[in-house]
Amino acid sequence: MTAVLRQPGFWLWLPACLLGALLMGQELRPAMGAFPGGAAAGLLMLFPVLVFGFWFFRRLHPARSRPKPYALFATIWGATAACGVALIANTAFIGILSKTVGLKITDSWGAAIAAPVDEETLKLLGVAVLVLLAPRAIRGSLDGYGYGALVGVGFQVIEDFLYVFNTIVLTGATMDVGAAFGSFFARVVFGAWWSHWTFTAVSGAGLGYLTGRTDRRLPGRVLVALAGYLLAMAMHCWWNSPFLEGGLLINMAKGLPLLVGAVLLYRVLRHRYLGRFRQVAGAEVRNGVLLRGEDELLTHRKWRRAERRWMSSGESYDLVTRLRRAQLDLIDSDLSGEAAPRLRTEIARLRAGLTDCLRRQTES
Repeated sequence: MTAVLRQPGFWLWLPACLLGALLMGQELRPAMGAFPGGAAAGLLMLFPVLVFGFWFFRRLHPARSRPKPYALFATIWGATAACGVALIANTAFIGILSKTVGLKITDSWGAAIAAPVDEETLKLLGVAVLVLLAPRAIRGSLDGYGYGALVGVGFQVIEDFLYVFNTIVLTGATMDVGAAFGSFFARVVFGAWWSHWTFTAVSGAGLGYLTGRTDRRLPGRVLVALAGYLLAMAMHCWWNSPFLEGGLLINMAKGLPLLVGAVLLYRVLRHRYLGRFRQVAGAEVRNGVLLRGEDELLTHRKWRRAERRWMSSGESYDLVTRLRRAQLDLIDSDLSGEAAPRLRTEIARLRAGLTDCLRRQTES
């Protein structure tokens, strides 16, 4: 954590999140005071959604979970900085639209124009700030996808909480708890599958390619990042557009292509990542850094968990955990010429320590 405090990105992340939290508080405080029952119901329903989304997207990686502090930084940005500032930006943008294109067009298309521009920019900034805050956290498109999804989940849950109060008002403000349940089912049960997490996952993947794939030429990386950003805005625009408006089944038909697109993108990124992972791990086996079979073991978290459970003492458990972490760092990083030898030396040291520890256990 001390190293994070020294990064310039932290001092962008912290004031932006505090500002966003302040703006959200100003928006929510009157509504929560007026409808405490609806607020309590909304919190009880949405907090587990936030926890599950954090757990799921943090683990959405074929080799290992993303570091918890960085995942928290991304989620908090979406819930505070992006969501809070978007309240002001969307209001201003829609006000400009109403004066330039008229109230009729703004009423139909205002949300489809303003929200994609404001919200997708603010959410993607959270991934960009994470690059500055933790330069090694985003090593490619797959990391950008995961952290983008985490930013989107944070934004999505807080936005859903805001909509609880919108639903209460629209239903006459007489049954705030019932309205909260209705809002939850409409926006979460039937809408969360293809909402903000899909948009920011796509743009985050593009930004991850730009910042992590330093083996590619810069103009091509910029084009990929720009394409991801524009595609995320197009997805958001489609979801907010007046097309296919109606009941829940129509909304599901409208949202399903967004979910399918996000899932297919993940499958492509996962396949490419594992191909590169196995290629690098195989090279380290041939170099003698990894033992034969360890290249396959490292790709399966459940196998590594079973290995740790087999270790009977605290010392061997700690050594094998550190050994696997160092091996994953060696394979999973775009390492400099100086870092790779250091990690290979650390792997050799940990392996020798583990061998000695297991020998002593056997002799005793």
